[in-house]
Amino acid sequence: MLAKRNKKPRRVELLETEGVLGVEWSDGSQSRYALEALRASCPCALCRAARATPASDDHGLNVLSGEAVSATGEAKRFELVGRYGLRIEWADGHDHGIYTFDFFRELDAAS
Repeated sequence: MLAKRNKKPRRVELLETEGVLGVEWSDGSQSRYALEALRASCPCALCRAARATPASDDHGLNVLSGEAVSATGEAKRFELVGRYGLRIEWADGHDHGIYTFDFFRELDAAS
């Protein structure tokens, strides 16, 4: 398990036509992450709060508000953040979340 946590990304690319973010790791392994799923699990404080406490109407239905209404899985670009993660700029302008490389490795371990 320690070796997996230590692997670093060698190359990251946005494969827009396929709707995925591709990562080639330092150990030669490759991973692909669906952009829709990444957007749905945005780690920023606003998105975490929206997922934790969804608003509901008088009938008990969850109601999306604010950024959640216009959230899109379409990414414009990404940038590396230090040596620990990356920030994705989504087509709707949202770019607050920092996806750590540990987060991506946890996704790999879960699949």
